[in-house]
Amino acid sequence: MEKDVNVAIIGFGTVGSGLVKLFEKNRPRGINLKVIIVKNLNKKRKVAFSNLSSDVKEAIENQGIDIVVELAGGCNPALEYILSSIKNGKHVVTANKAVISEHGMEIFSAAERHNVNIGFEGAVAGAIPIINPLLEQLSFGEIRSITGILNGTTNFILTRMSEGMDYSTALKIAQEKGFAEADPAFDVSGKDAAQKISILASLAFRKWIRPEDVHCEGITEITPTDIGYAKDLGYAVKLLASAKKTSAGDISMKVNPALIRNDHHLAKVNEEFNAILIEGTPFDEYFNVGKGAGEGPTAFSVYYDVLKIADMIRSKKTRKIIFDGPGTKIADHKKVRTEGYLRLYLSHFPGALYNALGVLVRHKWNVKSSIQRGGMDNEVIFDGVKCLPNIITHEPLEFGTIQQTLQELESLETDKGKPVHGKPFYMRIEN
Repeated sequence: MEKDVNVAIIGFGTVGSGLVKLFEKNRPRGINLKVIIVKNLNKKRKVAFSNLSSDVKEAIENQGIDIVVELAGGCNPALEYILSSIKNGKHVVTANKAVISEHGMEIFSAAERHNVNIGFEGAVAGAIPIINPLLEQLSFGEIRSITGILNGTTNFILTRMSEGMDYSTALKIAQEKGFAEADPAFDVSGKDAAQKISILASLAFRKWIRPEDVHCEGITEITPTDIGYAKDLGYAVKLLASAKKTSAGDISMKVNPALIRNDHHLAKVNEEFNAILIEGTPFDEYFNVGKGAGEGPTAFSVYYDVLKIADMIRSKKTRKIIFDGPGTKIADHKKVRTEGYLRLYLSHFPGALYNALGVLVRHKWNVKSSIQRGGMDNEVIFDGVKCLPNIITHEPLEFGTIQQTLQELESLETDKGKPVHGKPFYMRIEN
């Protein structure tokens, strides 16, 4: 007769509620949800459960519990809950990207010492199966790169902007729909995606990579003008998270808005959806798309991990997550070559474009195209000066050189005044 597996949940928020619904709907044979740990026993909840407790020891130290599901969020006290559960011989499932990205090495090492399993499929990209494939099927190949849309909030905003909305209006709608927090900074800055891509890259390359290793750029400076010009050039604008092996053998880690061809897999991923593209040998491409967050998608991945670990408990198997050494060499983002899109607001006087192009020439830019459209609809006023947007695309160049060029353009002065007004805006072109 198969052993019953008993489960405790720490945290009864959005994902916890979704998980309880899945247990009640599917009633998995021999898997029993015993207790849910909450802060406030008197709080009204959308989903009822008969055995609530405010004592976390009823999960962590209860000898009758086999799997602890950590859904408290954040790094503290979540890390303490996870490590204490492991020390007490519990298998752990979590959807906590923060604690995995910051403390994964410590957690996986503890799990190996105590011979227990860690499930964290829900920590990245909601319902998209990616953690388990990286640990299992894809681990038999050689991965060259991971590129993904890993934040549903920013993808929703950029989708609305592609329809003509400005950033502020699109953000407000995202907040009203519950896709964006009251303070959206963590999402729109790219930091949320940085945590996620650091986890995926660590698993793909078997070298521990921290969120701090990821070069981050957000979406707050993108305008409808940029989206419109990108469309005219045959591109969509997406916030991409990527991890790529370079020819030198190190790994380029970045999160940034980018122009991608309209026929690219990721260009077609809109609204709050996430998507991941992995390239390598011998499988060539692994591509998947799905809802990246929310009660249903994340709870689904957590539920899958519970079922998977229950089977491993019964078969007395453990899955070790081992990394090759303490770390790897991260490519200097300033030395990574990239094609790009530059938006300048130029003064409406003779020679303004000539002055700006002179800066590009000094920094050895090889310009592919320069577009400027006249007319009142395109005019922008800076300090009482009428300016027109000029869009420049270029051949590959080191990003450090690009940054130096942008600084010089912003401070450029001539005897006729400033040729460039406002802050020059730059996005990479990913081909």
